[in-house]
Amino acid sequence: VADDQGNYTIDLPGNKKFNGGEQLKVTSTDPSGNKSDEKVIDVKDTTPPFAPTVSEVTSESSQVSGTAEVGSTVKVELPDGTELTGVADDQG
Repeated sequence: VADDQGNYTIDLPGNKKFNGGEQLKVTSTDPSGNKSDEKVIDVKDTTPPFAPTVSEVTSESSQVSGTAEVGSTVKVELPDGTELTGVADDQG
């Protein structure tokens, strides 16, 4: 129910988890039963990815490898400031 200023708050169910990208459809209906147009809003993903794991790197290594959130961009900064990037595949 909206207050006398038109503000409302509706709690989302605790058992519903959103990943981001889902759409919520919001309408309002007045006391006479007149329904508003639908407003569609996208759920934003604001959860940062988990820290990537990194396999051991030695003086003989030619790659840095590990796991990260699927589709996330992984950045490696070398001691001289050079940045290398890659994207985690569908296996992480």
